[in-house]
Amino acid sequence: MSVTDVERGLIARYMVRVLSGPDLPIRGARHLLFWLQERAEGLQLPLPEALAQQFGTYYGAPFKAAEFEAAYLDVKKLLIDSLDKAARTTQRPEPLASNLESLVLAFNIPNPDAALKVLGLIAAFHRFDQVGFLANAVVDSAGPMMRAVARLVGEPIRVVEDMLSPSSELVATGLLQVRESDYLGGHGGRYYVPWRINGSLDRTYRDFSEMRNALIGDPLRSPMTGADYEHIAEDRDLMVGVLRGFIAQPEPGVNILLYGPPGSGKTELAKVVAAEAGLSLFATGEEGPGDTEANRTGRLADIVFSERLLTGEARTALLFDEMEDVAVQLISRGGSKVYLNRLLETNPVPIVWTSNDLGYVDPAVLRRMTLAVELKRPPASQRKRILAELARRHGVVLTEHDLEGLSRKIDATPAILENAVIAAKLSGGGAAALERAALGIVRAVSGLGQRREAAIPEFDPLLACADQDLVALADRLVTGNARAFSLCLSGPPGTGKSAFARHLARRLGLEIIQKRASDILGMYVGQSEKNIAASFEEAREANAFLVFDEADSLLLDRRDAARSWEISQVNEMLTWMEDHPLPVAFTTNLMERIDTATLRRFTFHVRYDYLDRKALERAWRVFFLADQIPTGGLDFANLTPGDFAKARKQAEMLGALGDPQRLMDLLHHISRGKPDARGAFGFTG
Repeated sequence: MSVTDVERGLIARYMVRVLSGPDLPIRGARHLLFWLQERAEGLQLPLPEALAQQFGTYYGAPFKAAEFEAAYLDVKKLLIDSLDKAARTTQRPEPLASNLESLVLAFNIPNPDAALKVLGLIAAFHRFDQVGFLANAVVDSAGPMMRAVARLVGEPIRVVEDMLSPSSELVATGLLQVRESDYLGGHGGRYYVPWRINGSLDRTYRDFSEMRNALIGDPLRSPMTGADYEHIAEDRDLMVGVLRGFIAQPEPGVNILLYGPPGSGKTELAKVVAAEAGLSLFATGEEGPGDTEANRTGRLADIVFSERLLTGEARTALLFDEMEDVAVQLISRGGSKVYLNRLLETNPVPIVWTSNDLGYVDPAVLRRMTLAVELKRPPASQRKRILAELARRHGVVLTEHDLEGLSRKIDATPAILENAVIAAKLSGGGAAALERAALGIVRAVSGLGQRREAAIPEFDPLLACADQDLVALADRLVTGNARAFSLCLSGPPGTGKSAFARHLARRLGLEIIQKRASDILGMYVGQSEKNIAASFEEAREANAFLVFDEADSLLLDRRDAARSWEISQVNEMLTWMEDHPLPVAFTTNLMERIDTATLRRFTFHVRYDYLDRKALERAWRVFFLADQIPTGGLDFANLTPGDFAKARKQAEMLGALGDPQRLMDLLHHISRGKPDARGAFGFTG
């Protein structure tokens, strides 16, 4: 066993206090002195010879307790004087002792001398093994635990009980943490100094100001700017205004909650608004190495500790990430929600809280928030801006065409976009590598595969065969003042219904949000209705054109309903559709399945049909770049632009793009494979 002089001095000091106590039983003294005798050589703290001889037969026979007691009482003063001399001639643990003293005084802890002794003992547990062993030996031989601490620090037990109670200043300020344990000291002991403080106690500081800076850390900064959050500009500006108002007129209890899916940019937004408001933002409640669900009460105490450190420091704020983690812990372990509620009402420094899931957060906590802002995935225009900035920052070359395509295809959070950009940089790839990386992460997070790229990416009026003039309709809708209209676009697959919806959204200057049945339909009762409501809310907040594909799955004829939720789902959709202030479109291939009562709710109903001869000619030129159309090439009666896109892809793979006869064969095969193939080949009129 090897110990330092400092550890030897600490053992001697604690033994003096314990042995000098007026009520230490002889049995307890015997066990502790035996503990010391076993370590006498390593600690260089030998017992008087008369006492050491008593332990020669400690495990043998006969050991006579009366003889030990007589020997102990005879040399007790000599032993204590010897230990006291060893303690006084050994330096106290520095800079540990001075740093603890600075914290106790800076935090105005009552009875600072006793507080320093208690805090010093607990800090020594984690630095000196023999101190921890001695503390546990005192508990075993002269406990219970609270009395053992009182013996070790030489203070009355009532003083120690006040110091270690959950409501004490040591605990309330975050200087000391308490957990369930049968041990007093060492790893896993009942009392411990939080990791943030413990990791800073062995450094030398010029003054407390330097120590405070080391404890609180550097202010958080973000490479993002307010312009990266234009999609929530009103909420962003409101948060900045609230924080600026606090600077002008400080009030307790300023709390801002940012909630949304992981990676939506909550933490970065907190940094951005704090910077724009002129505040330095510091992290608080962070978990240390090895922290587990069982000891996360310390995260809340760390808030108070951070607030105390920032007392008197103007223009500061705190960031607490993953608030739901604390809420779950409070519920699962029966923690006091009152403590959290009071913290939210009295915090002198503004706190920005983030949460990925509000399901576990008590409504009483949410009511105490000054602001609550939801962050969703940014719209395509904002994703384009974010991608451009990330590509610039990481040195990935993306063209304007790349940015436009990627922002449309990758519906992801800023964090996923940044990780994908980094993957593209490391792999040396470009837009293709970035897209693949991003979609892989999206698939892992959501469980959904890539949304299939539309067969007709751009609207071409010459390829659209509808019962209305789509160009004229679009012109009327764009030039009109009304924006609260609805469209039903019905017809065979691949006729260009979604392409027209996207075209109309661009003409109106609106983002487009597309939802499929898989995005809406849920496995639990009420989940589909909730998803419908969320879709309309998302479109309204993003000022977007909402498009529901596969509307026949969402607006089933209620007369055929076999379950109540099939009716409530349609009712929910119709209610939201009537009250929605922005355009909404529904596309369907199966108009006959849609509830007939819903038809009168649509402002416009556009029916699409197969390509006529004029449109077929256009399709040959657009998809096959054909100057001459082969004989019979305009005689198909059941083809769509989507079919031509499919035939082109097949021709590219087969090397048949320049062979008119092979192209005809491919189109014949597609035409015959359709359910209405009978009579499909012939003049369309």
